[in-house]
Amino acid sequence: MRLTLAQLHKLSMPYKITENLDLSEELTGFEDIKSLSEVLVEYEIHERGLDTYWISFRFKVDLVMQCAITLQDVPYTISAEAEEIFTTDDTIEDSFIIADQTLDTKEAVLTNVLIHKPMTVYADGVSFEEDSFEDEDDGINPAFAKLKDLL
Repeated sequence: MRLTLAQLHKLSMPYKITENLDLSEELTGFEDIKSLSEVLVEYEIHERGLDTYWISFRFKVDLVMQCAITLQDVPYTISAEAEEIFTTDDTIEDSFIIADQTLDTKEAVLTNVLIHKPMTVYADGVSFEEDSFEDEDDGINPAFAKLKDLL
C-alpha cells in the first residue's frame, strides 16, 4: 500500500483497506522458497500524531518451500498479524520512516513474512533425529570408527 501524506490527511481514521501484494521478486533470493502466492493484507490505519501512523495488519500467504531433508516441495501457509509505526520522525525507534512524503507498507509486510517463515520444513512422514547417526552400541557411527584411532 502506498499513500502520500496528503492522501492520509484526507482519510477519516481509523481507515481500513485490503490489498494483494506481490512479493515474488523480493523473495527470489531465498533458496528454500520455491514459489508463493500474492500476499493478502488487511490494514487498519490509525493516526498517532503529526505524520505518525500506527498500522495493524493481518496477512496470509501460501508458500511452497523445500523439505530440509528430501528437498521435496512442501506447501506452507503463513497467516499472522502485525503492528508497525510509520513516521517522518527519525527519532522514533522501531519504526518505518515515511520517505519522500509517501507511506509504503511493502517493506513492513515483507519483514513480517520473513519473521513468520519457518527456518526449515519437512515433508509428511519425514523426520530428523540427531541420534540416528550414532551406533546404538558405543555412540560412534561405524563409518567414522577408524578415525578415532588417528587421535
